Amino acid sequence: MLPPDWELWLDGGHNPGAGEALADHVAHQWGDKPLDLVVGMLNSKDSQGFVDPLAPHVRSGAAVPIPDEPNSLSAAEMAAKAGAAGLDLSPADSVEAAIRQLVKRPGPARLLICGSLYLAGTVLAENG
Repeated sequence: MLPPDWELWLDGGHNPGAGEALADHVAHQWGDKPLDLVVGMLNSKDSQGFVDPLAPHVRSGAAVPIPDEPNSLSAAEMAAKAGAAGLDLSPADSVEAAIRQLVKRPGPARLLICGSLYLAGTVLAENG
């Protein structure tokens, strides 16, 4: 689904420490391309604490629910948490819908799907 000049990354981190580690990596290793996020998290996690350190490094993004997970934040809830961190995430119904939305932005770019091991597992299961 990504244009040829885009990179796709998947991460299962889901707490403030993981957000800090990702932000550090982005700041020191990924300065050559804009970063777009697809984020889905459980309601039992500190979602704002996860996205706070990432916010300065992200161009755009989408918030998604975690499929078949009753404790998932809704896309609107995740977008609101990210907004409180200064990150503008558009709600999307699925990872696929989020990617279709984000690839309309100019490339090359990096797309990072993150926020939950459950979300990472779903992405892997659906994409072989």
